[in-house]
Amino acid sequence: MRDHMDELLRVALAPSKEPDELLNRRVLRRMETEERIMRKREDQGKRRTEKRRRIPAAVVGFGALCIASATAYAAYRYLSPSQVAGHLADQGLAAAFQGEDAVEVNETQVSGGYRITLLGSAAGRNISDYLRSTDGQVREDGIYTVVAIEREDGTPMPDTSSDEYGEEPFFVSPYVRGLNPVRYNAATMGGGYSEFVQDGVMYRLVQTDNVEMFADRGIYVGVNSGTFYDAGAYRYDESTGEMTRNEAYSGANALFVLPVDETRADPEAAVTCVARWEEERNGSGEEDETEVPEIPTDAAAFMEKLTPENLDEYAAPVEYTRMVCTPDAEGMISYGYRMESGAGSANQRARVDWLFPEDRESNVEIGGWSCSDDDLATLVIEVFTLREDGTVEYVIYQPK
Repeated sequence: MRDHMDELLRVALAPSKEPDELLNRRVLRRMETEERIMRKREDQGKRRTEKRRRIPAAVVGFGALCIASATAYAAYRYLSPSQVAGHLADQGLAAAFQGEDAVEVNETQVSGGYRITLLGSAAGRNISDYLRSTDGQVREDGIYTVVAIEREDGTPMPDTSSDEYGEEPFFVSPYVRGLNPVRYNAATMGGGYSEFVQDGVMYRLVQTDNVEMFADRGIYVGVNSGTFYDAGAYRYDESTGEMTRNEAYSGANALFVLPVDETRADPEAAVTCVARWEEERNGSGEEDETEVPEIPTDAAAFMEKLTPENLDEYAAPVEYTRMVCTPDAEGMISYGYRMESGAGSANQRARVDWLFPEDRESNVEIGGWSCSDDDLATLVIEVFTLREDGTVEYVIYQPK
């Protein structure tokens, strides 16, 4: 019955013409305050298992109708960001999503067979009860973004407790206009996420370093297939700093503009932040490289300490996942795995020059990783090795 109602609403609310995208965004910003009042819905539904992971009047009137229609459908169909945080037992963040500084979007894009909706974001200092950064500490200043993902044909997304969960991986990240997304994405920004599935819809709450300081530049939120940033999913114009979707991409590649008020920008802090990201990405070089770190028992902290140098000491390759990947004419490789233990699977593509940039000294790259509830026993680590002939060896590692 609900599926039938969904379809009736979608047809009834669908506009006969498409509004200008820029005008859409402008009107949406003007409607934020009214929409926020209407969006305080009661949390409902049975609690399910969640997974935590590392890492537009004639014209204006018509445009407003289109946005209101999409918003009305999203409000009917999906949980609110506050409800998502509440489901994850983060009451501090649930309250932040209801605050006046929260950003509501409710924009839906269809891509790669999925209906992807950016629900909204909230940012600030100490607003989360427990969501962690890559060093395992509660994030002092972060931005928290919620997306809903469902299949376009209405088939339910696999529940996090099912064997099929993880076979359709997604990488969700904020991006900053003018910063190359290959170098600056959720992985650079200390990102992590929690997610769950309810009524066939996957809800993902992504946390990263706070990027609202870049509001004067422009902030995007992207969702692409795979477990990390796929340069083939987007086009980045170095001369303008603009990101756009690659329409020829075979997977999901939604790209939204996050309408953060420009008054929240802090150019001086932004410069400092970029410098910190670069230092963390390249390594400060101040640590004693001969010192072997003590490897902790939880997955997030384990990955923080793991390096190409100590990889084989603390983790072992799963030999049946090993494969040699040959780059295509665009410099892309295709790879994937399926764990016999049921710990997950993936099929992905990536550019070799992103995995191994010219300034990288090591020929080994520890790529994406996933686990269930931060449990070290379920940790799956993707490792890439650049060979002398230009091919890339790919294999999954797991902790010893």
